[in-house]
Amino acid sequence: MTAEKARLLTTLLSLAEDTGSLSDELHFAGWDASERTPLDHGAANVLRALVLPRTARVLEVGAGFGGLTRYLGEVSETVHAVEADPVRAAAVRFRTRGLGTVEVHDRPPADGYDLVVVQQPYATRSLLDSVRERLAPMGAVVVLTASRGVAKTLAASGLEVQRELLCSPGHEVARAVRSAQIDIELPRLSAAITGGPANGLALLCGPGAAALWPAYRLATYFNTSERAAFACTRADVVRTGEGAEVRRTPLFPSPPVAGISVGPCTDKVYDAPTMVEVLLAEPERVAELLTGWRDLLRAEAARGVEALWDLVPHNVLVDGGTLRPIDLEWRHSGVGVPEVVERGVLVLADKLADAGWSAAADGGSVHDLAGWLGVVIGLHPSFVDSAMAREVAFSTIGSCGTAHGTDEVRTSIAEIWRTRLARTVHRYRSPKVGAGVAANEDEVAKR
Repeated sequence: MTAEKARLLTTLLSLAEDTGSLSDELHFAGWDASERTPLDHGAANVLRALVLPRTARVLEVGAGFGGLTRYLGEVSETVHAVEADPVRAAAVRFRTRGLGTVEVHDRPPADGYDLVVVQQPYATRSLLDSVRERLAPMGAVVVLTASRGVAKTLAASGLEVQRELLCSPGHEVARAVRSAQIDIELPRLSAAITGGPANGLALLCGPGAAALWPAYRLATYFNTSERAAFACTRADVVRTGEGAEVRRTPLFPSPPVAGISVGPCTDKVYDAPTMVEVLLAEPERVAELLTGWRDLLRAEAARGVEALWDLVPHNVLVDGGTLRPIDLEWRHSGVGVPEVVERGVLVLADKLADAGWSAAADGGSVHDLAGWLGVVIGLHPSFVDSAMAREVAFSTIGSCGTAHGTDEVRTSIAEIWRTRLARTVHRYRSPKVGAGVAANEDEVAKR
């Protein structure tokens, strides 16, 4: 990063009113990747995925612009952040102002740390020797890196890696943090939650390393991109006596915004494809599966299920002859079964079009495809426009966290949807097919 860019980020942090680890103000302030990464809601996800004791004394080596520091200061008793560059050190102080738990230094000031966090550029032999000397008897070291070669340097310093966690797409802003074991035990789910290669590592070392990542946990993944803080969630994939579960919780519990919120949900893991995946492979089942999904939706509504807004085809597994809903985190108090049916058909058409669905009419648009899918389960084709308007309103609130002053965002999202609905299905193929389709969840209109 250039010196000019570093000064710009420091100035931005100095002017921000909300500098918290889930600050919407900062998350949406970055202009390009170099600015967005340190300000992103997910900048601390790699540490959010770990079990950090609240009474910990923490040393962070290489604090950068304070993304990790801010989170550590929010969840730990004492944080000593080391940043030698004066511009970045000023940025860290701005990012952590108001927190009595954080001090910024140009070198480690003390010993007896329960946790040390080290970024890759600083993981040299001499630094790691110093870290080991400052570690409490049951302390742990977390090294964030893109290279497995660091493990040799750690071992040479007496800090053998106890656990290696994979970070996708990288440790800077992780969508998923996982043990490699999930690739063996739950390969379908692993592919869905990562959405691509893991370009980052979190190496856990030291006597206390095991406590940072419970043995029963296989992965933790996050929905923090293009969402306002009130809608950000985490999901822990854990082993149970009967197999595995996904336990999803909000990162920032808050009241609904215009009737829209996210809530906790727990799903048993089944080795089964989503409706979208089945329809891509077996398009002749479209009437059967759409009718079955609509009936499932009605049955869940009759049971009083709160999160119907998310009960759409890409959140339904086809487990033999049984349809199983998953990932029901969104709540929308202003809608009922008819609106959810329309939403499900609209989003299904978009996802099938992304994959160049073989059953779509030649020369037909995504709008045409949505209308045809609606007719299959008794909707008039005109539903597409009202469903789109409803989806735009929902996505605007999910992205902004407010229903006021959002005209510019609403207009932008509406234009994205109009463009997507106008495209010809067989002239457009997204690289996100198969398992990747399932991983996108409900972010369809948010970029």
